[in-house]
Amino acid sequence: MLKHEEKKDIYLSILPYVMIIGSLVVYLIGNELFLSFTGIRGQFSVQPYIQVINDRGFWNAGLNTLIWTGGSVLGQMIFGLLVALILLKIKRGSAFYRIILIVLPWATTDIVAALLWQWMYDSTYGVINDILVKIGIISSFIPWLGQPSTAMLAVIIANIWKGYPISAMFFLAGLQQIPNELYEASKIDGANFVQRFIFITLPMLRTLLLTILMLTTIWTINYFPLIYIMTNGGPNGATETFVTYIYRQAFFYLNTNESAAMSIILLLIISAIALTYLHFIMSKGGSHDKA
Repeated sequence: MLKHEEKKDIYLSILPYVMIIGSLVVYLIGNELFLSFTGIRGQFSVQPYIQVINDRGFWNAGLNTLIWTGGSVLGQMIFGLLVALILLKIKRGSAFYRIILIVLPWATTDIVAALLWQWMYDSTYGVINDILVKIGIISSFIPWLGQPSTAMLAVIIANIWKGYPISAMFFLAGLQQIPNELYEASKIDGANFVQRFIFITLPMLRTLLLTILMLTTIWTINYFPLIYIMTNGGPNGATETFVTYIYRQAFFYLNTNESAAMSIILLLIISAIALTYLHFIMSKGGSHDKA
C-alpha cells in the first residue's frame, strides 16, 4: 500500500496535466454553449435550438446515427467475442493469429481503411462484387456505396471490421480471467458448449460487456473519418450521421450557431449514456457491498 506522502506526491505530479486538460475541456464546452445561445445579432437567443428542432436533416441524421451505432456496436461486440473465443483456443502460433485478427485491423489508419473498403465496394472493379457474383449470391455488380438502400449496410460492415479489435482485446482479457475449474465442473455435470457459454461465460463477462457496450457506443457515435471518406454522408443523406451533419453545417454552410447547438445536444446524449452506465455500475457495486 502507498503511504500518504507518496499518494500526495503522485497527485501533485499529475495536477498540472489535469488542470491543463480540464481548462481546455471547460473552454471548448463553454465556447460551444456561447455559440449555441447566440442569435443573428450576437445577442442571447434560443433560436439556434429552435432551428435545429425544425431541421429535417438533423432528424434524418439522428435516425441514421441510431442505425449506424446500433449495427456497428452489435456487430463489433459479436464479432469481437467470436474472435476472442477462437484466439483463446489457439495454442500454437497464437501471437501470429493475434497480429492478423486484432493488430492488423486496429493498426490500419482510418483513411487507409476507408479507401480500402471503398475500393472493395467499387461497382466496377470491387472484389466484393466479384466474389458474390462468382458464388451466385448476386447476378450483377451492385453500387454498394452509390445507392441509399445499401450504403448504410456497407459502411457498417466496414466499421465492424475496423472497430471489432477493441472488443476482441477486452473479451480476450476477460475470458482469460475465468477460472478453468468452472468449465471442468460443468463438463462433469454434462453441460455442452452452448450451456457453458450461457451459464458461465456470459455471467462472468457481464460487467465487461457493459463496459465495452458503453465505450463502443460513444466511440461509434463520434466516429467521423470512415463514414465521411467512404460516402461523404450520401447518397442523398442515407449515411449522414450527427457528426458528419454537424461538420457540414459548420464548415460547408457556415451555420456555426446551429452546429454548436447540435454539438451540445450530442454532448448531452453521450453524457446520458455515460451517466446511465456509471449509475448501473455504482448501484451494482453497492448491492454487492450490502450483500
